[in-house]
Amino acid sequence: MISSARDFWVFHAVFWLLAATALFLYGLTYGHAQVALVRNIYTPLVGFAFSYLIRAVYEHSFPTSFGKRLLLILSLSVLGALASALVVNPITFSLLGYDFREMPLRNLLQDGLYFVLLYVVWSLLYLQLSGKSLVAAPVAPTAYEAINVTKGNQVFRLDLVNITCIKASGDYVEICTANESYLKQGTISSYEEALRAGPFARIHRSVIVNRDKIASVEGPSKGQYLIALQDGQELRSSRKYQQVVAALMPEAT
Repeated sequence: MISSARDFWVFHAVFWLLAATALFLYGLTYGHAQVALVRNIYTPLVGFAFSYLIRAVYEHSFPTSFGKRLLLILSLSVLGALASALVVNPITFSLLGYDFREMPLRNLLQDGLYFVLLYVVWSLLYLQLSGKSLVAAPVAPTAYEAINVTKGNQVFRLDLVNITCIKASGDYVEICTANESYLKQGTISSYEEALRAGPFARIHRSVIVNRDKIASVEGPSKGQYLIALQDGQELRSSRKYQQVVAALMPEAT
């Protein structure tokens, strides 16, 4: 899974190294080793740069419906394929001894479908590994609908919709609402698992936040975000959960 900047760069580099190898072998079918080598160098370089821009689009705004997600992926893949073709094909044409200024359109756009496929595969892998994916996961029932908490000698049920965040506190967790906080024995990991299907997300090794209570997200700064809740409380994420927090940023309306 991609949960940090380091994870992303490992995935990004490995994907385009594998793509470079496959493209080199494919380029040998031209019967010209120099052409294969040049395509092997330039195509991954262009792909490496353009797919990084695609990632920025996905992080900024990713639609909720399947149709819009698919359209976005295909549109960005086509743009990436055009960028690759417009850089790589003129170079290839020149190496074969032709004047690239006289290139026919079909040669200029040659292998466009292969380039589209590369970007589509990169997108699907990246989205799946970063927890987005093309098809939204079905919503499973949450293990809890309410949590029993105590205040003094009083025990009562606290609805999940009223919880703003949950924080680790030694052998306990602190369950926070807009006006109160309650200590309850347990671990932050157990609550993360039980509340996974609801509007809760872990943003730090010791903090879970209710995304419905987020007012704004600032950052990142050195991989960390500052999250302001609707009740005025501020939380800070850790680098490990950078991708998770980026997906929680409220969309402009």
